[in-house]
Amino acid sequence: MAILVFAIAGLAAGWLASGSFLAFSPRCGYDCENRVFGIFFLTTIGGFFGFALIGHLATRKRHITVKTVLAVNAALCLLMLLPAWGFYTWKLHQHYVEAEAERPVKPNLEFLHMTIATRPVQGYTGSDFGPIEPMRAIPQWQRCLIGTAQCEKRPRQAEMLCKDGVVYVNEADWHAFSLIPSENLPGTIALQSMDLCASQ
Repeated sequence: MAILVFAIAGLAAGWLASGSFLAFSPRCGYDCENRVFGIFFLTTIGGFFGFALIGHLATRKRHITVKTVLAVNAALCLLMLLPAWGFYTWKLHQHYVEAEAERPVKPNLEFLHMTIATRPVQGYTGSDFGPIEPMRAIPQWQRCLIGTAQCEKRPRQAEMLCKDGVVYVNEADWHAFSLIPSENLPGTIALQSMDLCASQ
């Protein structure tokens, strides 16, 4: 009876563990379905026989009581489910990071106007922070928000908030950006062009 209880507990734990392992499995047809079924089968059947065997070995020289069976089952369930839950958490974090990388920046009171880079653009440090030095590059098709334009300095620079943070773009590269007025901060007066210093 105790072995049967271990086996049923293993089957249930395997079913729960397989759900965690397969939560983010891709849907890609026959090959993926075979892989999903294989993981489900191995996890549940492995739990079924594994719990029965380990439970038997753990209790064979003891007086078997309900408390002993429950304690062994609890320990085996933790040993099986903790790695599954850890794997689930890791995959969930990966999906969150990927989703965050795809999400564009959002306008705010300091960065009102949305643009998109039509080609790769070299970013620089701001002239207010010492000598201008190359910083990270802005990849093509990345959205950036325009902040202040430093029109009284040479070279003229525009402060931009992109996916990886604030970067400064020299005037020679302003026209590499295309305005997206529909994604400006609501209520913002749209820019007419990327000639940010035209009126100054």
